[in-house]
Amino acid sequence: MAVSVYTFTDYRKYLADYFDYRRQKEKGLTLQIISQKLGMKSSGNLSAMLLGKYNISPSLASAIAKYCRLKKKESEYFKAMVFFNQAKGHTQKRAYFEKLISFHMSCVYKVNPHAYKFYDRWYHAVIRALTEFMDVKSNYAQVATMLTPYIRAAEAKSSLKLLEELELIAPDVNGYLRPTSKCIDTGIPTTSVTIDSFGVSMLDKAKEALDRFSVEDMILSWNTLGLDKERFGEVMEAVREFRYKVADIIKDHKSNCVYQLNVQAFPVSKTYKKQKEE
Repeated sequence: MAVSVYTFTDYRKYLADYFDYRRQKEKGLTLQIISQKLGMKSSGNLSAMLLGKYNISPSLASAIAKYCRLKKKESEYFKAMVFFNQAKGHTQKRAYFEKLISFHMSCVYKVNPHAYKFYDRWYHAVIRALTEFMDVKSNYAQVATMLTPYIRAAEAKSSLKLLEELELIAPDVNGYLRPTSKCIDTGIPTTSVTIDSFGVSMLDKAKEALDRFSVEDMILSWNTLGLDKERFGEVMEAVREFRYKVADIIKDHKSNCVYQLNVQAFPVSKTYKKQKEE
């Protein structure tokens, strides 16, 4: 079966599948021959590129698109995918992600049609949680000023409209907008740029909270730990259990305020490899 470039968001995975497809169709085709066709020094370089050990240049991306027999729009999508995968920093990555989803045949929305719009603004999740205990109909200005930091009434109105379209809120018997479920999950990998965007915006709000609130209204806690991979796995499992416990705590309780709970764990050093004694 032919490999469609539009079903990928990782150009290396696309090329690995496409090259396998061509090798099945064309007897005697090897990575060495493919690398020669692309003007690469060796099949080793091609293999290293497929493994993500180095990035490719725009000119090589064009040569690869031509070798893969991509049409004009397919070629543009492939190059956008290359830039997206090789982007440095969240802002640049987000810009190329938006380029990817602009293609009509792109598979990105098919992964989760709700994710991109819902996680595009930090306040969508907050307003959804707010409707759990606040009577909301068309009182957009009141909703806007309930948020910390507050937003414009027009933004609150647009957010409520989106949440209804995504069926994340709906009118109750009295006509007030309420969440359709107690909790929601991302439904997509946490490496997705949509979730990255939401995470970055909430980290920004956490920094702002230091100036907005007193210590009594916040939880501030840091741990700098020395771990190996095995122990880090145990810590991650403990964090998952903690999240389940939090979800269980709030499950049957009435609310009157929306809180944002962030848990982060990331390396702040390189992995030390002790040299063997001679």
